[in-house]
Formats: sequence, C-alpha cells, structure tokens
Amino acid sequence: MKHKILRLACWAALAAVFACMASGVRVNWLVYAMSATALAVLIMLLEFEERNSDSRMVALVGILVAVAVASRQILHGIEFSPVFFIIILCGSVFGPTPGFTVGALTMFTSNFFLGHGPWTPFQMFAMGLTGALAAYLPKARRLRMPFLLAYSVASAYMYGFLTDMFYWMAFVPAHSIESFAGVLAAGMPANTMRAAGNVFFMGIIGPVLLKVFDRFKARLTYRRGGKPVAA
Repeated sequence: MKHKILRLACWAALAAVFACMASGVRVNWLVYAMSATALAVLIMLLEFEERNSDSRMVALVGILVAVAVASRQILHGIEFSPVFFIIILCGSVFGPTPGFTVGALTMFTSNFFLGHGPWTPFQMFAMGLTGALAAYLPKARRLRMPFLLAYSVASAYMYGFLTDMFYWMAFVPAHSIESFAGVLAAGMPANTMRAAGNVFFMGIIGPVLLKVFDRFKARLTYRRGGKPVAA
C-alpha cells in the first residue's frame, strides 16, 4: 500500500510539472526537465520494488549493478565497454522493470565515483530506458541474438541522442535546430564507438550470459495451471 501511495504521489507530481509547462508558468527549463526525468525514474524504481520482492531477484540486480558499475569505472572515457550489453540482457530476460532498475542504478552508483551533477537523472533515465525496451525484443530462438545485436546498435545511438539532448539544453547558449544538429554530429564518433563495443561484447559474451540468465529465470518461476508464476 505504501508503494502505491508513493507511486501515485509521483504521478501526481509529474502531472503537475506538465500542467505548469502547459500553462506557461515561467520556470527555468532545466528545472522542468530535471523534475520530470527524476520523477519518471523514481516511478520505475518504485514499480520494481513493488513487483520484485523476491530476495533472489534483488540479489541478482545488486550483483549486475555492481558488475556494470565496475566495468564503467574501469573503462571510463572509453565508449567501447560492456556496460550496455549487461543491461540489455537483463531487460530482455527479466523484464522491463528489472532492466530499467539495473540501468538506472548503474549510472547513479557509478556517478559517485565519476561525478554527480544535473546530468545524472538524464543518464539514469536513458540507461534505464535501454534496459526496459530490451524486454520487448522477440524471444524466438532463431531471432533472439540477431535482434539483440541490432538493438545493441540502436540503443547506443538512442542513449547518445538523449544525453546529447541534455548537453544541448544545458550547455549550448543558442537553442536552434542548427546547434542541436551540431551537437548530435559531434557525438556521432562516441556513439559509433559505443555501438561497436555493444556488438562486440554482445556477440562474444552475450550468448553465454543469455543462457545463464535464462536458467536463473527458470529457477525464479514455477508453473500453476500451465502458466508461469514468479516465485
């Protein structure tokens, strides 16, 4: 009940933010953007806490966050990293809320070492969205890895687009289509390197880790009347 009340309060606050924007209340745009993004992240984290009370799932999420944080910190400054493929596989196997949670908490936790700032909520949302959307990829055996590889590329550019948008809004004085295109163009080399890293790690380690995750998920569920039920 407490989680539902908190989630409803967050939804109400998010609606209030959008209502203020629509009514033309003059507040710095960064306040609007940070408020809306932080509330959206909090809603998803509360959703995970309510739906995934199993201690094994919580332990798994903690381990995956720790591994992703370590890989991001060790390879900081190099976009060719295994961070994305871990989060993508988590979302693909365990669902949108665990995928979002691992992605968001990875960015939040690693920024304690790399530096927090107004960019943190946007990074959390972008990486969380990467994990959440992976849950909706086809699960057919023959199509699974090809779609995961294709999504590894798409998610790299999606993450780059969202974080570049924040950079444009926060640090570029002139807000225009031309300046936004310039920011996107400047970020393309990093996005492409990130996409190459995602494909490399997904192609080399992805199939093995995917089997491990599938087995762990099978142990977390049992069947009641022919339907899978979370343990």
